[in-house]
Amino acid sequence: MTPHKLMIGLFALVLCGTSLMTAVLPKKEKSENENRMLAQFPTIVNSKKLETAKNPADVWNSVKWKYLNDRTGNAFKDDFETYLCDHLAGREGWVKFSNGIQRFSGKQEINGVYTFNGRMIQTFKGYDTELVDASINAINGFAKRFPEKQMYMMIAPTAQEFCMNKIPSYVGLASEKSFIDDCYKKLQNVTAIDCYSFLAGSADEYIYYRTDHHWTSLGAFRAYQSAAKSLGYAAYGYKAFNIETVSGDFQGTLYSKTLDDSITPDSIEYYTLSQNEPTVKMICINGSEVKEYDTLYVRDFLEEKDKYSSFTGSNVPIVTIETDVENDKSLLIVKDSYAHSLVPFLSKHYKRITMVDMRYIHTGLDTLIKLDDYSQVLFMFNAISFSEDVSLPALGLTR
Repeated sequence: MTPHKLMIGLFALVLCGTSLMTAVLPKKEKSENENRMLAQFPTIVNSKKLETAKNPADVWNSVKWKYLNDRTGNAFKDDFETYLCDHLAGREGWVKFSNGIQRFSGKQEINGVYTFNGRMIQTFKGYDTELVDASINAINGFAKRFPEKQMYMMIAPTAQEFCMNKIPSYVGLASEKSFIDDCYKKLQNVTAIDCYSFLAGSADEYIYYRTDHHWTSLGAFRAYQSAAKSLGYAAYGYKAFNIETVSGDFQGTLYSKTLDDSITPDSIEYYTLSQNEPTVKMICINGSEVKEYDTLYVRDFLEEKDKYSSFTGSNVPIVTIETDVENDKSLLIVKDSYAHSLVPFLSKHYKRITMVDMRYIHTGLDTLIKLDDYSQVLFMFNAISFSEDVSLPALGLTR
């Protein structure tokens, strides 16, 4: 057998073997490495089932009813392909092999992640103006409806912003500072908090993870300092904290997109006051599931892939934190996950903090939260997530 035929035979054998294993192996619901739910087999629902359902909305939300009107079959085909890709036998190995080939060929950007100088960054190349304006209008409308509340907004730059001068212009990165400034100019009756300047002054420090899109505890500390004057507290200095390194092998969201083992894993640090650390009770609410903790650092997550979730737990719709701080200050935070490592600092100054993630709610905020319980409201996002958020217009919904 010639080498050419041998290669074809081996390729066919691998292809058949992979297909067979994909068909017979049990299917997972979630990818721990990517921290996301995997696609499920697309379900076709006939119109009779839809018409006879006691609550048709439940059917619409739980099945792929869209195939009813799909004359071409493309919708089913696309979802079936996604299902096969998600459950391909040895999928992670294939992805790592493919990404490795791209890196070997000189490609530095893979799946929206640019790798250079021993770190990864999430790229920001522009945004949908109408989408962002809709979010800002919703925030302004919310502030107008509740004029008695002190409203604030903090948009944090990501690591990209402080690396742009080291990245070739052909990569096409956009300025997050310009984006943040444009957003702040459109706010009405909402005070903008400038965390950019504090982070820029520490740009050479370890304020962003190398393998994850979040800021580190030190980055969150700088943001906490930047918010002090606006929110009305006296920030603790760096030396007031005990700093505990709880992990040295964190490989975050950006690693999950590239599977590039050449980048040094990150360390995770917890900050607690050397004296008078508040006692806390944290309640995480996800539908009917309620979990209660006596700490803001959920160490169980340090044993999992998603170690960043050790900061106030994983993303859930509502998290409420009660402390023994001796004041009556209360703060409502509408946020993305950047807030998770910021809240442990803010908790030193509030009797009560509630975090709400609109991505998991999609209804009016005042339908779930009693706003009379809060004197301040903070909208807290990183620049990229805010530019892509489609959930904030739901702020305008009312009872």
